[in-house]
Amino acid sequence: MGKGRPVTPLGTWGEINVSEISPGTWQAEARIRMESGKRKRVRARGASKSAATRAIKAKLSNMGTTIDSDLLTSTSTLTALLDQWIDRHDVSGRTKTIYKQCIRLHIKPALGDVCLNEITTPRLQLFLDGLSDATAHTARAVLGSAVSLAVRWGIMSHNPVRDTALRKKQRQEVRALTDAEISAYRTRLVKWCGGNQMGPARGEGLVEIIDVCIGSGCRIGEVLALRWEDVDIDGGFVTVTGTIDDDAGDRKELPKTEGSRRTVKVTPDAVAALRRQWDKPYRPFLGMPVFPTRSGGYRTVSNTETRLRKARDNQDDITPHDFRKTVATRIEQQFGMLAASRHLGHSSTSVTEQAYLARPEVLPDYTAALVVKPLRAV
Repeated sequence: MGKGRPVTPLGTWGEINVSEISPGTWQAEARIRMESGKRKRVRARGASKSAATRAIKAKLSNMGTTIDSDLLTSTSTLTALLDQWIDRHDVSGRTKTIYKQCIRLHIKPALGDVCLNEITTPRLQLFLDGLSDATAHTARAVLGSAVSLAVRWGIMSHNPVRDTALRKKQRQEVRALTDAEISAYRTRLVKWCGGNQMGPARGEGLVEIIDVCIGSGCRIGEVLALRWEDVDIDGGFVTVTGTIDDDAGDRKELPKTEGSRRTVKVTPDAVAALRRQWDKPYRPFLGMPVFPTRSGGYRTVSNTETRLRKARDNQDDITPHDFRKTVATRIEQQFGMLAASRHLGHSSTSVTEQAYLARPEVLPDYTAALVVKPLRAV
């Protein structure tokens, strides 16, 4: 008995048949064996026999390296992919909100109906070039991660986002605050807090929050997430074990990154702020948050920063993150880059160097390392 016709290998196709279906319109047709083992009929059209042949070969080549899943296929829209991706993407609630907003306002209106097998680097580059620098950065991050999911699922053969490029941004100088700037900021904050004539005293706990930010270099979300079990007042240490999820309005049990989980020594002023907070009469009744709301919950970053802006009354543009950059700069100057990076909880020193260190106006005297000793005469 004969063996019969051999099975078409996965990802390949049989004979291509081309016919003229109307004057000036040619149709090419073939059957491809998908990676799932199923055979699928594919058609493509062109203005000539050769054009139709080229069109179907391009279509077959793309399909031959992809796998249709129960959720998506190579002809699914980008919108369908983004809907599947966003629920699976593991980021903080705040970041996910930013991504969803970018998808809704920018990506879906421009590219949402494009099929996955139609996504190309030139099409994506044209889209990114039409956005502002900040929006383009976010959109590229979203698209790159979403398309990577499609590649892992076998729906797309490669990630065209990787070959796109963002406009080169001019590096903004990092701001490290002087002692005078910090003192003036804190003086205005102290004057504003409790300065209202009616109702509960405004700004309760803001001075203590800022004192801990100044004296620890922690992110404001990490400071607001502190529990009393994370604080060693006598030893002068705080342990970062979580952060604030603004979307949920609650504490998140994990900090921003794994490297952010750390125990740091804080300054005497920060210790004094923690003692004042411990001694407040409401403390025994509001649970574990070091800086609780009136109901005993955790303060959100957005609400806290809004009150801090009101307290400044537009007299400066200092933000809590500037205190963190100041701490990084001062530690690096005395103890080196690695010490600054570890204190801030960064995953690498490159993050610290690029975004957190202010460049000195005058470099230290390194000339001792440059001196060449006199050579002996030959």
